[in-house]
Amino acid sequence: MLLVTCAYGQVGHQIVPYLVDKGVDVRAMDINPKVKEYEQIGVKEVLVGNGVDEDFMDKAMQDIDAVLYLPPLFTYQEAKMGKMAIEAAIKAGVKQFIDVSVLFPNLDNNLQHRMKAEVEKHLLYRGWESHMKWTVLQPAGYHHNLYVKPFYDSGELPSYSPLDQVISMVDARDEADVALKVLADPDGYDKGVFALANEKFSLRQVAQLMSEVTGKTIKPVFVPKDKLRDYWPNYFLGSDSYAEEAFWHVYDSNMRWDWDGNSKELNWLLDKKPRSLRSYLEEEAQKAGITVHSH
Repeated sequence: MLLVTCAYGQVGHQIVPYLVDKGVDVRAMDINPKVKEYEQIGVKEVLVGNGVDEDFMDKAMQDIDAVLYLPPLFTYQEAKMGKMAIEAAIKAGVKQFIDVSVLFPNLDNNLQHRMKAEVEKHLLYRGWESHMKWTVLQPAGYHHNLYVKPFYDSGELPSYSPLDQVISMVDARDEADVALKVLADPDGYDKGVFALANEKFSLRQVAQLMSEVTGKTIKPVFVPKDKLRDYWPNYFLGSDSYAEEAFWHVYDSNMRWDWDGNSKELNWLLDKKPRSLRSYLEEEAQKAGITVHSH
């Protein structure tokens, strides 16, 4: 049985159904009660609870062979949750722990990168001490953060990054395929730290590609600082100030640096060519009933 944490988040929505389709017995956990919906797609077990509740995490780890640790988004308890998951896994005798971190966690200008770096370090030391097998996956920006239908409808691709800033991207299903390989060979991937980066794009190039796929001109729009709340209100509506502060750190980093990585590692890890951004945009357009224009 594989435990997937934060299973109802954006990454979980991409990965959990994919793993189930591949025949994996999944126990999904999330603080959101809607995670119960996964029972309808064949998830074996679903648990609703808080990842920083020690008793809940002990329960979640019982009779688990491996953990696919998906982190929460923009919470001040992120590092605490990761460390608690590692400790609960060791306590329960879990054989394998896969930590989904982030590309370049040493980019410590970003608060969530600092958190993930802490979790990675904790896993390294505790993995050695406990002899639990572990692997770290460091994904780039995800395809699914690009919302084809609303951008198509509005004719705009808004960005809080400079339009020529370059970032690497990856499809979450490719991340899932790497996780499947790691799960199938715990010894072979033990103590491996793998960067998952595919193609590199600027937001201007993404908008051009989206325009080519949909046949409608989609304009890249840089959103000025005083308008960010209008476009991304969720970052400013948290129960504490951490999410907003983390957002401003990302904004500052994006204004100063690119965030692109090397794609050779992902190509090596997969038995097939990684999914392209074009193919993802074509899929999303088809789902939305938008006529796809081939190239």
